[in-house]
Amino acid sequence: MGSLSEGVVAAGLDSVPIEVAVLDAAGTIVLVNDAWRRFADANHGTDPDHWLGENYLAISREAYADPLAARAVEGLEAILAGDDGTFLLEYPCHSAEEHRWFVMEAAGFDADGERYAVVAHYNVTDRKLAELRSTAREQQLETLLGVLTHDLRNPLNVIEGYAELLSADLDHAEEADRIRQAAIRISEITEATLAFTQSGALSSVVPVRIDEVAREAWRTVATGDATLTVHETPTIHGDRRLLLQLFENLFRNAVTYAASEGGRAGPGPAVTVGTLSGGFYIEDDGPGVPPGIRDVAVRADFSTQGVGGLGLAIVQTIVEAHGGTLTITDAESGGARFEIRGVDVAPD
Repeated sequence: MGSLSEGVVAAGLDSVPIEVAVLDAAGTIVLVNDAWRRFADANHGTDPDHWLGENYLAISREAYADPLAARAVEGLEAILAGDDGTFLLEYPCHSAEEHRWFVMEAAGFDADGERYAVVAHYNVTDRKLAELRSTAREQQLETLLGVLTHDLRNPLNVIEGYAELLSADLDHAEEADRIRQAAIRISEITEATLAFTQSGALSSVVPVRIDEVAREAWRTVATGDATLTVHETPTIHGDRRLLLQLFENLFRNAVTYAASEGGRAGPGPAVTVGTLSGGFYIEDDGPGVPPGIRDVAVRADFSTQGVGGLGLAIVQTIVEAHGGTLTITDAESGGARFEIRGVDVAPD
């Protein structure tokens, strides 16, 4: 290899923002890049030549008490012996100031009849910290679910039972009924919270006909004298359980708000389901969702009827889990229209 080519190789390696070293067949470091040198200097490296000429495998073997170091040596030895695969190893590399995690990636190559390995180290601390935070949140969620499903439900059942008994006392019937209604409301909030926590992940993805899941959801919701019209709708790839939950929440909202806000006189709301480019819509002829609250209506802490209004937050979470977007707008009748776009629509 000519001097110009060597210069180009060295300059190219120096331009890479991750630490890179090249090892010969014996494991000796023959080349390092500028990021490697900067990292060594910033972390009080003791070798004046940044370990050029030192044996990478021997240095790692000195740390054999560490299982990760042993794995690194085994992986590099396999590559230097001719393995054409890529070796990956994540490891902690904490400093006195911060906790850090890195990934070592190594691959082999042949040049001028000799075997070499290129070893790269890159910082994955942000990703690792995000994983740790996610794990902590999952553990907290599991604890919350345990409280909601057992520790909270049991005393609520006791409260409701005793309230029923007290309601037989005509002198305190009204107070007893208030206690019972409060317990029922807490149970409703508990159920809604459980539904919300379970709506963020797809358990299985199958072709789902939107017309079928809409009609099934309509049968499970107390819709009174409301009516449902289903036009031609697409088939999408999604989680049927979550999509059923989406329709149940929107149907329940349509019936509830039409009744509670005096949105119509006479028959219940007329609900329509139809197709959109890249998705589908659900609309009703009830009171609608005022423009001023549409952006916040999908938040878990928002409700026009007090604490626990998670219906639209659940819908938003399910749509996002399917890779789609939810838009709240006006129906032609003046009611609410929910447009779901960007989901995986199956071919005709």
